[in-house]
Amino acid sequence: MIRRFMLVAIIIISALAFSTQFYRTVEDTIEILPDGSAVITRVEQVPSSELSKIYIAHAKALSDSKEIFQNFYDEISKDYYFLYGSAPGFGDRDLKVDIDRNGNYTSKIKMKVTGLLTHPENNQKLLQFSRKRFAEEKVMLKYFENVLDGKIFETAFLNSEKNSIKTTKTTTIILPEGSKILDVLSPFQTNPENGWELDFGGGTKFYADFDIQGNAIKIKEEIITGGGAPERILKDDNADLFEQLMDYTALDIIFANDKVSAKLTQPTPYKFKDDYSGSWSFYISQTLSHQFTYYTLTVKPGMTASLNFGASLLWQHYWKKVSWWKYKYVLKKFQTTVSINPSLTPFVEVSSGASISKSWSYNITTKTKWITFWVSCVPVTLVMEVKFDANAEASISGVIGFNVSSTLSANTSLTVKYQNGWSKSVSKSYSYSGVQFSADAKVNASAKGSLPLTLSAYVYYIAGPYVQFEPWIKGETFASAGSSNQVGYKVTAGFNVNGGVHMAGWLKNLCDNIPSVSYTFWSKSWTLASSTYTF
Repeated sequence: MIRRFMLVAIIIISALAFSTQFYRTVEDTIEILPDGSAVITRVEQVPSSELSKIYIAHAKALSDSKEIFQNFYDEISKDYYFLYGSAPGFGDRDLKVDIDRNGNYTSKIKMKVTGLLTHPENNQKLLQFSRKRFAEEKVMLKYFENVLDGKIFETAFLNSEKNSIKTTKTTTIILPEGSKILDVLSPFQTNPENGWELDFGGGTKFYADFDIQGNAIKIKEEIITGGGAPERILKDDNADLFEQLMDYTALDIIFANDKVSAKLTQPTPYKFKDDYSGSWSFYISQTLSHQFTYYTLTVKPGMTASLNFGASLLWQHYWKKVSWWKYKYVLKKFQTTVSINPSLTPFVEVSSGASISKSWSYNITTKTKWITFWVSCVPVTLVMEVKFDANAEASISGVIGFNVSSTLSANTSLTVKYQNGWSKSVSKSYSYSGVQFSADAKVNASAKGSLPLTLSAYVYYIAGPYVQFEPWIKGETFASAGSSNQVGYKVTAGFNVNGGVHMAGWLKNLCDNIPSVSYTFWSKSWTLASSTYTF
């Protein structure tokens, strides 16, 4: 699974370096029954592309994890609740996914929902089907946030203003047999017959219109998600933009039907969560080493490591009320936190047959965990990665062999936050134990080994937090100390910790348009031992 995803990630990064438009289609058919309940059939297709690879990876994970399916269920149900005021239900057997040998993705979901019909307030004999008639203002604001969250992830995937996603969506609403449509109104006093058009800026645009076909209404949408900055959201006065989003494809369909049940079903509520947040973890236990050789000098740094790597992302939206059902928007806060609690036993083994100095670097291995989830209307992939490197340096004045080791522990939480500007916060604790040293000659020498860990949690392998956590240990010998069969020695060790966050898409634009920020979080060094060694 990981190897396959790594190949997908490399291909995606390469492809997005050029101008690319991705495509997908969504077809919704809503068949309303006489009691106001309905069967919704959703068919989504994504032709073979780097975008379809994300859908395919998510689909393959759905069958392996109840948690992933529950997340998918919640997000899909939420989308329909915003549109129709009632949350549909479906199970894993109601979801069918087809992936052909060319990499084309198709999914089909059959859902059941209640409470889609009401009576107009001024005429209880007629019936009404509504789309985007929000029950209260806070539901409308959650709808806005849902749209923003989806675009934040989509534009992170695009990673360039040159790229875009074109979504073609058709919604067919079939009223109960025998229905006669009398009027199509807007809940917000605009004329739906003129269609809808909405422009966020940066290439992100919405277009829609509708037509009546007997007892059915068909809404056709074309949505372009551009990779550029959403200029109209970034303006101080963006309330009119969100008023347009509120109105987009909002309809009240008034109709007559003598066969509809006198007792209509009631809507199913949806329980909203807070602003977007996600947290993930990755446990690693590994023994690593690498031997560097230069003529008669051999230096072998290594480490036994066990660590739990945690990462989280969150952002908070803020709405300022301008007037009745009209709000201005600003991103209140973006925050990412990386936590690490490693227990490490670094060591350095040195053998030299002459006076010599040398330094080296080498990548030992990389460990990866792939995570997928669904937000708004898009699948998301997040890659947690730990890269292990080895660095060594030595300066030897003769023939000697010596070894040094210790156990170092740390517990640290590193937060990078945007809230009216960038800042960092750090919590940390650390300790050492079990210092070991041995040598076999009375020679001046020093050797240092470090095993840097680069930890990252990147959305679509593009944007997210990273930390460079470097434990190191150094041994030194002194010929001037001690008797003829003794050598003086000193052992020092410590940590260097730095990192930051890479930004992309709308989230980057909303956070001062800065592509990345970096910090030196903290460092620590100890003298673990200083004495003489008898050989």
